Amino acid sequence: MPRVKGMAKFNGFGHMGILVLSVSLLGLSACTTVPLPQQGPGPVVQRPVQPPVITPDPAGTKTPDTAPKEANNTQDPKTPAKEPETPKEVELQQPTFETGNYFNNRDGMTLPHMKGRDTKRLALLLPFSAKSSRLREEAASMLQAAELAVFNRDDADVLLMALDTRGTSDGARSATRSAIKSGADVILGPILAGSVKASSREAQRSNTPLVAFSTDQTVAGNGTYLLSFPPEAEVKRIVDFAASTGASRFAFLGPDSAYGRRVKGAYQAAISQNGGQVTASESYRGKDISVMQDPARRLADFHRKGEEEAKATDGQTPMSYEAIMLPEGGTALRSLAPLLPYFDVDPADVQFLGTGLWKNDETVREPALNGGIFAGPDQDAQRNFKANYDRSYGEDPSRLASLAYDAVSVGAYIADGDPRGRRARAEDGNGFYGADGLVRFNRDGTPDRGLAVYQIKNGRFVIIDPAPTRTMGPS
Repeated sequence: MPRVKGMAKFNGFGHMGILVLSVSLLGLSACTTVPLPQQGPGPVVQRPVQPPVITPDPAGTKTPDTAPKEANNTQDPKTPAKEPETPKEVELQQPTFETGNYFNNRDGMTLPHMKGRDTKRLALLLPFSAKSSRLREEAASMLQAAELAVFNRDDADVLLMALDTRGTSDGARSATRSAIKSGADVILGPILAGSVKASSREAQRSNTPLVAFSTDQTVAGNGTYLLSFPPEAEVKRIVDFAASTGASRFAFLGPDSAYGRRVKGAYQAAISQNGGQVTASESYRGKDISVMQDPARRLADFHRKGEEEAKATDGQTPMSYEAIMLPEGGTALRSLAPLLPYFDVDPADVQFLGTGLWKNDETVREPALNGGIFAGPDQDAQRNFKANYDRSYGEDPSRLASLAYDAVSVGAYIADGDPRGRRARAEDGNGFYGADGLVRFNRDGTPDRGLAVYQIKNGRFVIIDPAPTRTMGPS
């Protein structure tokens, strides 16, 4: 995902000679190397595995695939006992400069074939052994996407170190310390907000930039950047678009939940910035249609009164509201949306608005949502990534896999050069263009996303206002 100077291109497999190393889940200090293949140098990825780690054959005759998985404790009594082999440590000393005096040639994990090269060390912190199976599956897919990004680079200059956060704050703290000890130039991850907070505190001590995947904007700042899709960005984009079409009076109907309150706050702020007003707001607790009916009826009654007043004044009185936000997804959205037409709020008269939760196949099958609009990432950019991922792994990427793919290129750009300029490079106003389209980081670490506006038309999603592909102006 190069910095935006023009359109980025998605490359094929530029380097097939990837070296896969085994890494202890307990930290990189316990890592050992495997014998290098007899071929030109390629990108390096360190995959996390359960201990024990694979150690090299002393004679260098076995490949990583044929190295013994565990020792054989049976010994011939006639053969004298041998001292156990001491695994070769990954070289952590300052390498000899062979091809250039790069800023990145400093203390840290350096493999023999990368000595003297402009190596960018990226640590990927993910919950590989989390209690949640969903998180473990997400982490596995994100690692594959990050490896794909390393393969697709034009230069074999990235060493990717995968570390396990275990899905906990303590695990994230430990993984961050190991990453820094191993010379990470930039840390990618974690996912969970609590883990990001713990990692951020450790990273700040060494002034190491951290590009995390949480949507909680409160954990950003002081060198921590969020490469994610927070609902605030989606809400601002869709309100800006609705306001540009003439809407100035807005209503809200959504859950009284952490997500619903975040959307509501962002909704009110965006409407105020556009000179509009929120004329009505209703919330409910739960996902069942029974708790949604009364709030929907009250909003419908308010809308009906506005229509009656408008007729009585020959259209001089404005409508009660011209657009309404429905921040739900899946089954809950399909329960909520039909209530408004049922209580005589016509979607042809009132614009239904949504968030990224609308982007699923269930949404387009709901007749009440036909004509509704929401903001989301550039589907053309995502289509290229998904096809590339499927060709490589024979499966669909997870929901967050594209973030890990883009993080490798973002991290490599931030790491490329004088460490004192890393924050400036992270906050480059030109932004970055990748699998999820355009993104740039604000000075507070929050993402400014280039989102498209989608409309549901006859059972499919149609882009009615494309996402930007170049810089979005001053940050």
